Amino acid sequence: MNRGLRYGLVSIGALALLSLVHLMRGIDREWPPIVAYLMGVMPNIAAAIAIPFVVLGYLADQRKTAPPAAFRRWFYAAATVSLIGLIGWELLQRRSTGLIFDVDDIGATFVGTMIAVMLFTLVTPKAAD
Repeated sequence: MNRGLRYGLVSIGALALLSLVHLMRGIDREWPPIVAYLMGVMPNIAAAIAIPFVVLGYLADQRKTAPPAAFRRWFYAAATVSLIGLIGWELLQRRSTGLIFDVDDIGATFVGTMIAVMLFTLVTPKAAD
């Protein structure tokens, strides 16, 4: 399986998780506290996974002959930009009257980024395809 497909499948999985959480939030019922908490932070986790893999999937399709070291650099750059952007967005919510700031979302963004690193390690071949 080529790298573009691997990275694309991870990003689709993360986006599916994000969609599932938004669907569940729309269901009018009282969730157990742990489920309600997880539904609150899961969008940050899913986004922190999806964003770098969407970028990486695109790059893998455009640069099929790039060496594995290039993919590592691109992944860590995309994950860093994603982490900074998602945390920056969360901090901007402190000044907004219509959005809700939640420090747990910042922690969830870090958790999602660490999960993305683990997934990248799992799905990236050590040698060129």
